Order: sequence, then structure tokens, then C-alpha cells
Amino acid sequence: MKKSDAKTVLKRFLSFPLTSSEGILATFAALPGAISHFDGGKNNFVYIPGSREDRVLLVAHADTVWDSYYGEGEYNGSFTERFGVYRSANPACGIGADDRAGCAILWLLKDCGHSLLIVDGEEHGQIGSHHIADAYPVLFDELNRHSYMLQFDRRNRDDYKVYSLPVGRDFTDFIERVTGYHDAGRSSRTDIVVLCRDICGANLSIGYYDEHTAEESLVFRDWFQTLTLAEAFLAKPQTRYPLLH
Repeated sequence: MKKSDAKTVLKRFLSFPLTSSEGILATFAALPGAISHFDGGKNNFVYIPGSREDRVLLVAHADTVWDSYYGEGEYNGSFTERFGVYRSANPACGIGADDRAGCAILWLLKDCGHSLLIVDGEEHGQIGSHHIADAYPVLFDELNRHSYMLQFDRRNRDDYKVYSLPVGRDFTDFIERVTGYHDAGRSSRTDIVVLCRDICGANLSIGYYDEHTAEESLVFRDWFQTLTLAEAFLAKPQTRYPLLH
């Protein structure tokens, strides 16, 4: 993938308003075959089924910590770029790279034959993912028929997390082999902790730092590294990794 093309898409996604998920979700909902739910709250999601039999589910979330739904105020998000590092031009908020940078990666991988899931409400307890698990049992079953899940919503440049998921060593060995990233521990949680009922999942670093603060930054080199690694290993035949029960 050309860096210039990737950078154009990244800037587009960083330009969406920080205070609403609507624009991000509507962009993905316009893709052919998209299945979406919008209810005015944060239960929203968009799912685009992949075409491959060995498809992987790629996950990102559309909301930011500065979403007006959370009562954080009306922030006017804008960013600057210097030497490949994106920072906020507004001293009151960050740039929303958590997780607009992940949404940009999903957009760039949308033609790879794997499935996409963009959820809302991650920042306040994985609201959209819980809604799928509770209210959409048929879809929840389908999500868990994928080979495994990959979420693009992790700080730093070269680590991953599987959180509390009971994954096997074969899965973490696979993630470490194809990415070279290291396990950052089991603390905290994100959407895959809710979504992975039967299959393994991992959350990969995408190059943002100091998330949830006005000092948030995104290093293009680190973001592009994860994008190109994922593009390469997702093009190969995939193995299904069930959770240990």
C-alpha cells in the first residue's frame, strides 16, 4: 500500500467531528452488504461481512472520549502534522486517534475479503458490543464463526493484548510471529472481550500515544507499520483459533 494513499485516508478519518460517531458509522454503512443499527444512543454498529471462507473479523470503534453523548462538551477537533506526528490544534482535547486511526485501518482493509465491525460506545463500557451480544443473537453467532478477531485500538507501536480472554498459546504465538509485537498484559478490556465468545481475539498497537488527553498524538510510521503488517498476513490462508473453555 502506498504511504501517500494511506495518509490521505488517515487524515480523512481524523477530520471527522470528535463529538459524534455518526459520520464514521454512516461512511461504513454505505458499503455494499453492510448491516447496521442506529438508535440515537450508543448501541450503534455497522457490520460488513467478508467474502472469504476463512475470514477474520476486523474491529474498531467509532466513538471518542470527547463524544458529546458522554457530556464532555462541544469540542472542535482539529490536528496538525509535523514530521509524521499528528497532534491536536485544540488545547482542550486530543485528536481522537483512539479509535479513528483504527477505523482508518479498517477502511483501507475493506477489500481484503475479511469482515469489518465498527461499534459505538467503547469508551463507556463497550456499549455497542454488549448490545450485539444481548439483542442480536444470530449476528453474535455469526461473528463467532470467524477464524479469530483483530481489533485495531491499542496505544504504542509494537504490542498487543488479549485481555482476560482464555486464548491458547498457539494463538499468541501466531500473533507474535506475524507481527513481531509483544504481549502487553491482561489488564483493562475493550470490545473483543465482549465479542469473543467462541474464538480468540487480539488488540494491536496502532501508533497513538497519550490517548484521552489533550496531548494525544499519532505517529504515522507506527500506524502504517501495523497497517502493512496486517495487510500482509491477512492476505494468507487463515486458521481458526477457538477459545479455551
